[in-house]
Amino acid sequence: MFALKGLGLDPYHACLHQGTERHAALASDLIEEFRSPIIDSLVLWLINTKVMDIEKDFEYHDSGCYLNNSGRPKYIKYFLQRLEEEVQNYQAEKQPRWDLMTQQIKLFKEFIYQPSQLYKPYQIR
Repeated sequence: MFALKGLGLDPYHACLHQGTERHAALASDLIEEFRSPIIDSLVLWLINTKVMDIEKDFEYHDSGCYLNNSGRPKYIKYFLQRLEEEVQNYQAEKQPRWDLMTQQIKLFKEFIYQPSQLYKPYQIR
């Protein structure tokens, strides 16, 4: 959300998700292209390698499963590590995932202000 505001975008106005005073919808829109390569793969790795314990790190209520006070710091630690990992961009250069995400936000902003500049989403190779 800070990256969006820092680039002059309103995180609460989006294309795919509906924003509320508590939901930064544009952040949800822009994370979609990274959901599988960053979020989903991280969650699967955390569970499959038993870094996260389904009994100790989660709480279950209101028909949902949520990180608890034990699980949240673990998830954040590995999420930040995942963002630091380097990936290859379109120019065959290596850059941390967080930098790639920032680059995509800038491309989205260019598209908003100049729709003739088509937005090219991040694609897993």
